[in-house]
Amino acid sequence: MRMHDAQTHDITAVRDRRMPDSLIVIGAGTGGPQALVEILPRFHANFSGTIIVVQQMRSGFTKVLANQLNEVCRLPVYEPVDGQELHASEILIAPGGAVLTVPVPDGQSSCVVRIEDVIDDPEKLNTRTDATMASAAALYGRECMGVLLTGMGDDGRNGMRAIADAGGTTLAQDEESCIAFDLPSSAIDGGAAHEVLPLWNIADRIMSIAQGDANAIAA
Repeated sequence: MRMHDAQTHDITAVRDRRMPDSLIVIGAGTGGPQALVEILPRFHANFSGTIIVVQQMRSGFTKVLANQLNEVCRLPVYEPVDGQELHASEILIAPGGAVLTVPVPDGQSSCVVRIEDVIDDPEKLNTRTDATMASAAALYGRECMGVLLTGMGDDGRNGMRAIADAGGTTLAQDEESCIAFDLPSSAIDGGAAHEVLPLWNIADRIMSIAQGDANAIAA
């Protein structure tokens, strides 16, 4: 695809201090990096939501992925650090080997990102997407979206259900455009995906729902 006037971003210079209007969590595995390159550059620089990507990838490689995506996206893309505030108009890549959550604030005026190293905890390591989606659902409710792209396994199925139960919207990539269909299929078969879409249509659908499309599906 043609990249859209992308440029490398100075994260500290472009960070929007507002809270996101919506929170989108994207889970991906095998074939995910290619799918993300197709989707993420489509988002406009003034997109008022924030996207969290949980890519099944080892520690260290996710930082490389974030840097590569930052070069082709109009929104800044980077790996967040534990305790930083959640801001609008960013794409956060969850560090490999860690769980990223966005807990509901407890007596705080701002929401923060939490990063927990789970490299030595196989159970948590294998449910990273579920954990991120569940925390996003609790924080944003109807303004939360879950997306499962190409990949193996079923990490994200329970998270998609949590988002749907909270009134948010869930999207899954269709089989024809997937390299591996296990991941989105797990949510589709479990009744946790509101819509099944080809890869090329996912970014536009996210933006349309975030802008209050009356045809958006809510459970």
